[in-house]
Amino acid sequence: MTNLKPYYEDDAVTIYHGDCREILPQIDQVEMVLTDPPYNQVNRETGGLRTIDKGGADDMPVDVEWLALSISEAATGSAYIWCGTEQVSELRRQFVEAGMSTRAAVWHKTNPSPMNGDLLWLSAIELCVFARHSKATFHPHCEAPVWTGPTRPRDDHPTAKPEWLFSKLIQASTNSGETILDPFMGSGTTLRVAKDLGRKAIGIEIEERYCEIATNRLAQGVLNL
Repeated sequence: MTNLKPYYEDDAVTIYHGDCREILPQIDQVEMVLTDPPYNQVNRETGGLRTIDKGGADDMPVDVEWLALSISEAATGSAYIWCGTEQVSELRRQFVEAGMSTRAAVWHKTNPSPMNGDLLWLSAIELCVFARHSKATFHPHCEAPVWTGPTRPRDDHPTAKPEWLFSKLIQASTNSGETILDPFMGSGTTLRVAKDLGRKAIGIEIEERYCEIATNRLAQGVLNL
């Protein structure tokens, strides 16, 4: 395994504080990657229509080549990468080059923000690229990759995904006891849900304040999902 010192560790979860590009080569492979990297960061200081801060915000900080190294070599791994519209095609291309099958997936929000609703269609969807090796676990049968449900209150992270959504994905593509990796873990939703579902999880986060928030969430007892 690695000589890295965990920021937090229990029987199910390990958290590392640092840059995932430096940490990923030092950890064992996993059965699933589920992550929500920073993308399309919004400059909220402008009035009226929200504008995109082009200072690197549109660049997807994910290189599938090094991310794929974290997924099981035995063709049993899968990945869910949340991304902006600009990154869908590129992520799918890179996953195909890595020998994986892909689908573009959509989260349809039932309670989107009403911002600029008198000028534009509401921003009610977020996109995800799903990729799997040929022998990866997949439990659904003939289901479309469109997941409908509410957002999560913005309490501990500005772009946190809801637990119901990550629960659906984890149950779809892993079995009990398998390990899930989130190299951009934020406030720890992936890890919290994985632990509650009887999976193991590894999280990496570069901002220590989110490591602390995730640690506090994980210190709570296991919930029934």
